[in-house]
Amino acid sequence: MRSPLVPSLLFLAVTLGGCASAQKNVAPPVVTEAALGRVVIYRNGVAYFQRHATVHGNELKLEVPVERLDDFLKSLTVTERKSGRAVPISFPTLEDGDDEVTIRLELPKNRTHELEITYVTESPSWKPSYRLDLKRDRPARLEAWAVVHNVSGEDWKGIAVGVGSTAALSFKYDLRSVHFVDRETLSDQTALGVAPPTGGSPYQVAGNEVELLGAVRLESVKTGAAGPEPRPPRKYAAAAAGAPAAEMDEPSSAPATAGMGMGRGAGSGIGAVSDRAKNNKKKIRVEGFARPADSDRMGASLANANAVRDQLVQSGIEAERIEVVATGRTSTGDAARVLALRAEADEKPSQAVSAGDDPLGEAYFVAPAALDVEKGHSAMVNVLTAEAQAKPVYFYDPISARGSKHFAFRAVMLENPSQHTLDSGPVTVYADGQFLGEGLSDAIPPKSRAFVPFSLDKKLVVEAKEDGREDIDRLVTAQRGVITTEARRVRVTELVLTNRGATSETVYVRHALKAGYALATPSTGYERLRGAYLFPVEVAASKSVTLRIEETTPIAKQVDIRTPHGVEELKLYLKTAQRLAPELKARLEEIVAMHRGMAELEERIRTAGLQSETYRTRVIELEDQLVSLRKVKQADELSRNLAKKMDEISKRLQTLTIQVADFEAELLKKRVALEDRLAELTLADDERMASK
Repeated sequence: MRSPLVPSLLFLAVTLGGCASAQKNVAPPVVTEAALGRVVIYRNGVAYFQRHATVHGNELKLEVPVERLDDFLKSLTVTERKSGRAVPISFPTLEDGDDEVTIRLELPKNRTHELEITYVTESPSWKPSYRLDLKRDRPARLEAWAVVHNVSGEDWKGIAVGVGSTAALSFKYDLRSVHFVDRETLSDQTALGVAPPTGGSPYQVAGNEVELLGAVRLESVKTGAAGPEPRPPRKYAAAAAGAPAAEMDEPSSAPATAGMGMGRGAGSGIGAVSDRAKNNKKKIRVEGFARPADSDRMGASLANANAVRDQLVQSGIEAERIEVVATGRTSTGDAARVLALRAEADEKPSQAVSAGDDPLGEAYFVAPAALDVEKGHSAMVNVLTAEAQAKPVYFYDPISARGSKHFAFRAVMLENPSQHTLDSGPVTVYADGQFLGEGLSDAIPPKSRAFVPFSLDKKLVVEAKEDGREDIDRLVTAQRGVITTEARRVRVTELVLTNRGATSETVYVRHALKAGYALATPSTGYERLRGAYLFPVEVAASKSVTLRIEETTPIAKQVDIRTPHGVEELKLYLKTAQRLAPELKARLEEIVAMHRGMAELEERIRTAGLQSETYRTRVIELEDQLVSLRKVKQADELSRNLAKKMDEISKRLQTLTIQVADFEAELLKKRVALEDRLAELTLADDERMASK
């Protein structure tokens, strides 16, 4: 097969010291009278050999080294060219110590046979290398070269040499050994009693272990007080990979409570559970339970789980480590139980997977002219010469192992012009007869683009800042001032790109989202690249541009609107809320206004308290001065003035004390009124009306 993009194929034979030394460790060649016609080397560690033979007798032999025999037997095909029929094959059973085996092809007598023989044996992978010459006003010139190594043990004389890369799997398999099968000896008499099978544990399905950190009592969630000392944590197996928590056990039932250590003696305060969670770096799951008397069991179990989550966060556990599950099940004494989950990295993969998720594609190039490659030598074969679309850009990649968080690389945005995948390999970049740099490309599928960073000139500087917040999307339930909401956790990455050069530049910013998050901003003008997002940014000369990237994940959150922080969150939500019924919005705005009035009164009380303290200090100073002036006979006038001033300040202090008492009474009235509003606040009917 010949690629139409290869007008001429060049061939360089070079001797490499490493190849010569490696030749000592490879197996001897396959020896036969069949002439070698084609060799194709692949990237998965094998080479395809094609031979031809004209046999005038009834037998053809192939001497195969033992080291190559398994691959040889696994892949050998022998057919007659004219009829296409397969030829019978035989070989002697291998004895210990044999170095090679003779393969015999048994042919009909008294005729001439034209045979085609193909097989696959182990071989070093070929390696790609690229040259890219950028042109000012014309398409770039792309050359692709393949480095191949002849370690077959025989000279390749006048044969077609090719290279290929596919996603085909390859492996070793023992076909040469003689295998005996152990069979069971049966008897017509029973010598032993038959034992029953082992029942096993219902908690060992899939072998996915979780660790129970503790159960948090309802009274512990309410008061934050530590409950009875918990039992030591035990390990249990999940019902199945990805199974809901409801399938694991039922804490409200007596047998499960006893078996799982969930009884009253196993309940713990939030402090004991958080201490275990701090010492355990795994992901934390909080499974909430409702009371038997709760009508909305899902809502109540979610509220308890969120309450435990909030207390764990306050104790120092990272919020990202905690997931909340509303079980909808009941428990007479436990608010929630806390589990440590096995991390994905701790699990052994069940099968081999590729390093990335990009398509591997395939390529197949064969030289149009016969080549000579001596054994122990290597060759460079030009597999592609074509015009390609390529332009210099800047590429900011802070997530790769060899990327930079502070500077953008000079790079080439290259489009593969061929119908084949260009394998990952080094790329040497030229322009106007000048060497610009070298880069390493990933595999480039046909007609797709890739970025090849080749230089770091530090002209494009990037300053990165990260922040986060939580936004409320919808109010779900309200209970005495505590509102359960559907919310989003928002991660904000702000990049300030500064161009210190004299020309405008295009910078492609690569950004990977955190697991479980979705891109929110920007919503357009991006593309995907190897599991990440790519944002093009134009930066003028000597200017700076800010790129803001927001990603979100849904969470369940409780907002306590009895606290200033909760009221601030409610105020932000009311500014953008679109699904609230007018009556509900008015009630919530009234609650915010009442909080504002209480805050103003509290501020006036604090101000009055500071003034009162100042007046008291001044009165004490004046009293001390008057006592001192009694010993001075000429100070009568001054004493009278000081006494008058102290009397005035005392009256002000008295008036201020009365005002503070009035403020405190007014504050108490507002607080009682607010508690009354919060007790009457419900959301279910209003949300249902708004959704219509």
